[in-house]
Amino acid sequence: MNRRLLKLLLLSLLLVTASFLVVSGVAAQPGYEPAYVNGKTVTINAIDVPNHAPSQAQADFYEVVYPIGWQSIPGLNPQCQPCDHDGNGIDFIDYHDHILDSMPSDPGHGQFSPLWHVFVVLPNYSFLSGPPNAAHDALINAAYAPFLPTTSEAAVDDLLAATLPDGSPVAIEIDTDFYFLCAVVNRHAAK
Repeated sequence: MNRRLLKLLLLSLLLVTASFLVVSGVAAQPGYEPAYVNGKTVTINAIDVPNHAPSQAQADFYEVVYPIGWQSIPGLNPQCQPCDHDGNGIDFIDYHDHILDSMPSDPGHGQFSPLWHVFVVLPNYSFLSGPPNAAHDALINAAYAPFLPTTSEAAVDDLLAATLPDGSPVAIEIDTDFYFLCAVVNRHAAK
């Protein structure tokens, strides 16, 4: 993979994730976002924590990015369209869904549980690992889109297991090494 491009992409993803999740300053209010949990849409808020946490205290949080040109694919409707959390202008990663692997305890009472580990899932575009290849990327879009929206961890796993006929993965997962506390504040989506 082109190391410089990967570093830039990871930095951008970390900034997106951090700005989405960070509650800065004493007077700041937490942000509210829709997320999927086992096929249902809920509203969450989040508080960031240090990026070093024991694995037994973690649950998985996925940010599944929509393919470039998703607007021309019938039936696609990302939860964030766009969410320019890092304020760097709209790019393809700003169109995504949030997926929790389980329901934090006691929805509606703002209890934060457990510690969430953030992973970003992207279409396996050619430009992420080498020179752009329009034919490959068109195949990726066609194979990736039917998995959207991914509304559960099982759906994310299915997307990550999908391959093109040549055996190359349809999607890639990036561990952002970012953690946060999450509360489901409403069993319905944010307005």
